[in-house]
Amino acid sequence: MKSLKLLIINALTLIIGLGLMSGSVSQRNAEAARFEAIPSIQVNRLGNLRGQYLTVLYAVGSRPFISTDASQITISQVKESRTVYISADSMSLPKVQVEKEGFRPSYNIVIFVVSPQPNYSWVNADGSAPQGMTLTNNHQISLMNSINKTDVDDFISAQGEEAILNVNLVK
Repeated sequence: MKSLKLLIINALTLIIGLGLMSGSVSQRNAEAARFEAIPSIQVNRLGNLRGQYLTVLYAVGSRPFISTDASQITISQVKESRTVYISADSMSLPKVQVEKEGFRPSYNIVIFVVSPQPNYSWVNADGSAPQGMTLTNNHQISLMNSINKTDVDDFISAQGEEAILNVNLVK
């Protein structure tokens, strides 16, 4: 009889403990950030490009290890994109929230493209369009530059999410 009571108490303790643990784990998962914040970005040195359009792509991509064109980037997915008309030497872009997807990176590169037309769309060297990018006939680039996610993360850890990240586009 004593062992039966002990068995029941142990079983109830185990059930209650597992219930509490599973509840706290599911709460942590529910509260975990499903989005990653990218701070506001101020893009500078755009004066000679007035009248064109700046498109910023928050993307998952890779740079080639060996290539004749060091600027060639292959993008597999565009998470967010913003286009602004260039009317001044510096243009500000608002904060962006990029959705996380499990263990995959939310983004790993931010690409700045200046194009004469507003409806720019990226096409990889092999002719493929990245997932999440609307394909248009405009692939003209006047200027392109990029920064890595590590640059953004370093900035956030040093300055905070509310600071404005300055990026100088250099030709």
